[in-house]
Amino acid sequence: MKRSLDAIVLRYVGYALVFLGGAYLLYMVRSALPIFFVAALLAYASEPVLQLLERRGYSRSGAVGFVFLVFLLLFALLVALLIAAWQQAQELQGNPKPFLDSLSHWQENLRTMILRMRLPGALKTGALSTVAQLSARITEWGQGFAVSMMQNIVGSLGALMVNMIILPILTLNFMLEMNAIRGRALMLVPPEHRRDVVEIAASINGLLGRYVRGQMIVCGLFGLLCTISFWILGLTLGMQYGLILGVIAGVIYIVPYVGVLAVVSAAGLTAYLTSSQPGLCAALAVGSCVVFNLAIDYVIAPRVLGKGIGLHPLLVIFALLAGASMGSPIYMILAVPVVASLRVLLIYLFPQMTTPLPETPPENEKSNRDESHEEHVTEIVQQTNVAEAKASEGITPV
Repeated sequence: MKRSLDAIVLRYVGYALVFLGGAYLLYMVRSALPIFFVAALLAYASEPVLQLLERRGYSRSGAVGFVFLVFLLLFALLVALLIAAWQQAQELQGNPKPFLDSLSHWQENLRTMILRMRLPGALKTGALSTVAQLSARITEWGQGFAVSMMQNIVGSLGALMVNMIILPILTLNFMLEMNAIRGRALMLVPPEHRRDVVEIAASINGLLGRYVRGQMIVCGLFGLLCTISFWILGLTLGMQYGLILGVIAGVIYIVPYVGVLAVVSAAGLTAYLTSSQPGLCAALAVGSCVVFNLAIDYVIAPRVLGKGIGLHPLLVIFALLAGASMGSPIYMILAVPVVASLRVLLIYLFPQMTTPLPETPPENEKSNRDESHEEHVTEIVQQTNVAEAKASEGITPV
């Protein structure tokens, strides 16, 4: 018995050492992991389509070939869009004069409006000083952002080109090997627990599948609509850098609440500073973003996401704050599906979390039971008293 216990302890210690060693190795090569994560995510999102094609008679390789061809076409379109955005970014860095002229014009108009107001001298002086400081900070931030963005892109241009070549190859391999990866992972689970793992994994898989596919669709659609809207505003009212804003809108829309707020703010500011009719263009840019967001959230997203991830808004906000506290935007994106997956696991372990609430609050159940017990005791006492009274009168109770 002692040998058997020692063997079990040694086995689990060995498992722990292997796990810690693997985690340490992954940490050491963490810079190479994002490209694999993105490829696995794309393959995971396409898995339902592959399974549908397989049920219709296609082989796995044939289904993968068809889906991968569509993926390559979309990928080529994305690359072309990024190249066009890159050209606009170069234009912004090389010639920031229109942006600075618009900012100077905006500052002068605001100063004129403040000077015309009937304000106390100290308050008017403070307002003018605030406008000047704000203008200087916006100019400094805009120039710094453009230079930093270009330096980062140029510095990582080689790695970006390599990743764009490797990403389709990795995605293709993940598509081909997804069934084998799933089977091997299940074999690591002890047989007595496989049924539970399969049920939990199926629930989480359905939830994450809806989330990933839905977010890809709604983010792409929001970015496309914003790009078209900004392009029209550029043709009619002279708004600039619409393509950059559209690409950014599609990328950061995945962050709930924060993404939409950032897009609306950037679109309104850019429209106001670069348009020939600042007020009208800014109002149209902000209004179009808000309308697109409402249409996607209340019309398109429910159809695409189905029941969604089933999180209360308070949990979504908590997940975003928890992700932001970890210091990276990627954690904000991952926090929502992680919390949703934990919710699925907790519901499986504690099914009473999803049962409808009773009409009587749980804290009152004890008092209700006590009241019914007292009524029952009172009834028994009354019946006993009646029986004793009849017995004293010589009447035998029936």
